Amino acid sequence: MKTLKMILAAGALSLTISACDSIQETKGYRLDAEQLAKVEPGIANKDSVVETLGSPSSISTFPDQGEAWYYISRKTEHVAFLDKDVLEQSVVVVKFDENDVVETIKNYDKEDGQEIDIVDRTTPTGGNELGFFEQIFGNFGRFNPGAN
Repeated sequence: MKTLKMILAAGALSLTISACDSIQETKGYRLDAEQLAKVEPGIANKDSVVETLGSPSSISTFPDQGEAWYYISRKTEHVAFLDKDVLEQSVVVVKFDENDVVETIKNYDKEDGQEIDIVDRTTPTGGNELGFFEQIFGNFGRFNPGAN
C-alpha cells in the first residue's frame, strides 16, 4: 500500500513538473540559405524573387524610398503565462530599384532589433464630459415614437 502511494505521488509530481515545460513557437518565413544565394542583386527581378523565395511576409509602405520586400521569421519560447523570450529572429530585406530589379539584400537578426517604447498619451476628443448618471439617464425624454 505504501509503494502504491509512493508511485502515485511520483506520478503526480512528474505530471506537475511536465506542466511547467516551456513552449517553443516558430512563426514566419524560414528562408533557406541556398535559395537566398540564388537571388543576385542587379540580375534578379520581382518575378524571379517570387519564384525562388515565395511571397514576402510584408511589403514596404513607402514607395518613394524604393520598394522593399520583407521575409520575417521569429522563434520564441515561454513558460505558462510568462512573457515570451525571443530565441531567434530573422528579417531579410530585398530592395528593388525603379526597374523592379533587386538592388540590395540585407539580413537582420535578433541583435539588430530595437525595443520601442509605447507612447502612453491619449488623444483628446471633442464633446461633453458626461458623468455616470448622465450616461445612464441621458436619453430619457428623447424618444419620440411618432417621428420617422
